Amino acid sequence: MHTLERVAAVEVGPAEVEAALLENYPALVRLAYLVLPSALGRHRRVLAAHGVVQRAMPDRRKLERQLAGETSAAAYVRRKVLHDAVRQAHTRPPLRLLPQVWGFRLFPRSGAADDLALDQVMAACTPEARAAWALVRIEHLSVGDAESELRAAGIDSATAAIKEAAELDESAVAGVSGPLDAQVFDPCAVRLAPTDLMRRKARGRAVAIIVTVLLALVLLASLALTAGRKETAQAAPVVAQQPVAEQLSADDLQRSRVLWQDTARVDFTAWPARGGRIGDRELLSRALRTWSDGTSVTAVAGTSPVAPAEAPQLLYAGDVDGAAVVLFHDGQRIARYSDRDGKLVVARTDDADVTTSAVVAISENADGVRFLAAPWVAETGLRDLKKPDTPTGKLPTADGITAPVKPPAADCSSWPALQLRSSEAIAEKHAFLVTYLGGLSPVHLTYMPPPSLGPARFPREATSGAALVSWARTVCGLQALENKGVKAANNWTFAEQRLPDGTYGAWVCTRSDSWSGGGWASVKLFPAGLAAGQASNTAICSRFDQNVLATTAWRSPTGTTYLLAAGSRKVDRLTVGGQNIPGSVVALPGKVTSPVSAHLTTGDTIRPLMK
Repeated sequence: MHTLERVAAVEVGPAEVEAALLENYPALVRLAYLVLPSALGRHRRVLAAHGVVQRAMPDRRKLERQLAGETSAAAYVRRKVLHDAVRQAHTRPPLRLLPQVWGFRLFPRSGAADDLALDQVMAACTPEARAAWALVRIEHLSVGDAESELRAAGIDSATAAIKEAAELDESAVAGVSGPLDAQVFDPCAVRLAPTDLMRRKARGRAVAIIVTVLLALVLLASLALTAGRKETAQAAPVVAQQPVAEQLSADDLQRSRVLWQDTARVDFTAWPARGGRIGDRELLSRALRTWSDGTSVTAVAGTSPVAPAEAPQLLYAGDVDGAAVVLFHDGQRIARYSDRDGKLVVARTDDADVTTSAVVAISENADGVRFLAAPWVAETGLRDLKKPDTPTGKLPTADGITAPVKPPAADCSSWPALQLRSSEAIAEKHAFLVTYLGGLSPVHLTYMPPPSLGPARFPREATSGAALVSWARTVCGLQALENKGVKAANNWTFAEQRLPDGTYGAWVCTRSDSWSGGGWASVKLFPAGLAAGQASNTAICSRFDQNVLATTAWRSPTGTTYLLAAGSRKVDRLTVGGQNIPGSVVALPGKVTSPVSAHLTTGDTIRPLMK
């Protein structure tokens, strides 16, 4: 691993600083890259990381003043890079401050699913916490030295940053010495891809036309002024704002020109226009007119049905199951038009990612639901969530469209889910599950393991054996959320408990998030399946609120009724009917109506979920 060298020197001057920067350039750029937010996109993040390091040396006079008392050029450069990277992470850098690359886009190579998970969990942290994590994990500083280094870099919240960095999921970063030694997070080892060549040519023509028009206007204005026609400006025609219905034209439909392999934003914007009727102007116009008129538009819960002010992106136009189908994307929503009934369905897709934009329900009939898969989906399979031990079966696809998938059984004896695998250009061995609850986008299913398996700060893909068993127990509860605009659902085993009869119980919180931001949470004790609380319009069981307390009454095989209570990881004491009990779980005979509360390691107190 290339870490910064710490070479003491009697005197440190500009020459030593420049030498330290050049010698440690790859390590410094990687450090900046890890601190900068992933929201910049891979191309811009690579450029920004190089820009931070290349601007680390101020002018000579200012540098000489700053070096007073310095004994290590390498340490000085690292602190400067940390300070500038944290500051830049809080303020999006103007393009003029970035190194300029023309005609190419830069991407660090794709890694395994663990690398993707690591990047996701770090994206949720503050820049200061990412800096602290990088100093400890990459630079191999002690926690105390890392905190001192952050303070020396001008970061006031050093203690909070160290604490937040310590809470990063150990299971996600356990293999950090592997991925970070490779080129996954290395902005000095990148692959090049061309920008959109067709769009570049179109922009060149547009610039030429604009320049010509501006020159003509300047010439006309000069002639008008010379002739003394001051009234010309007042007589300029006023163009009335046309209604939305007239603005949406099939000729203006946007079509993605960027290959999904070469973009840092892998979502609906990377979908190419597909289907045998993408050139059918009459069909496209009819679909746009239906959206603009608004008379035959159905909106999924939490979605505005109003047509966009500008022509949307075309995702698909073709014949499916004997009907013409058109898919649009306006940046925040997708819309599906079918000439079978002349209706258009609109659903939110803001903040969609590689999983939540992987498939779209394109046709529904008595045979089931067909899905159109994103171009980065390399493999589609079908499994029954009620049968976790049954292997995934093949789901035939043709031109990206799957065979019909039957809905869940009315008695919930079977529940189909699509198991998809991303292309290795996205992430190696990245498989995930989605299931259909109505609307247009299926629900992404995830899982968080019990505390006995180590810290878990973020959901994992629900493809492991334990995850499948967990969803087999809870999936029937999703029936109540059909057509509610659910984006993702997560099963979190937040506590385990040995019951009075010697068996073990698992407390599972099922958290479902909607596209509009609301959420539902319900807790059950398994294997008995006892309801232990629920809540709606809440952050409970999400990454924003992982402090949970639940209770339920449980009858032992001998007939004794117990009050069972369990809290999540930070619960260190339970209070039942005024009695303090150390720990996070308790089983007391009787007392099923006694009030229960939990004390957290932070000093706060929480109450159980309502039943």
